[in-house]
Amino acid sequence: MASDSPIVCPRKVRVLMPPQENESVRLKSTVGSVEYAADALRDVETAQERARLKAGLLPAWYGPAAAVAVAVPSAVRAWSDGKGAQATLISLVVALLAVVVVAVLVRAARRGAGVLIDRSWPARLWRSRVALPAVFVAGALAGGLCWFLGASQGTAQLTAFVVFGIGVWVTCLVRNAMIRRTLAELA
Repeated sequence: MASDSPIVCPRKVRVLMPPQENESVRLKSTVGSVEYAADALRDVETAQERARLKAGLLPAWYGPAAAVAVAVPSAVRAWSDGKGAQATLISLVVALLAVVVVAVLVRAARRGAGVLIDRSWPARLWRSRVALPAVFVAGALAGGLCWFLGASQGTAQLTAFVVFGIGVWVTCLVRNAMIRRTLAELA
């Protein structure tokens, strides 16, 4: 049963031909797209780095407030020496309040930046691996020098904690200056 009619295909078959463009033009447009994408990615990375740095900036009030929060409990403790149980209790309450104040200050400083970056304690300690020991050594030397020169225990302790507080303040100032310099370089 051969049929004399032609076979009709229900679908049209299209043969895709490569574009008739010049190869060099197509290659240049691809390279341009890759460069554009790489530039866009660098811009995004720079914006992320700026946001991370801005989150690390501490407000101007943070250093003095932290210094006071570190030094006041020592002053209250020096005052309470020899005054009895009630003064010692007040000293302990002030010390606990100082810890709460420092925690609130840290949280307020982080929230004030607008970007919260949670770092683990080991990461925070690693970041302050130079400043923290330097502040502790300076405070210990100041307290030890006072004690060596004949000052009372309370005076030596107060001196050490005042130096700790000033060290925290200076560390905040130095850290902010470094962050601002890096932000200026990124701009």
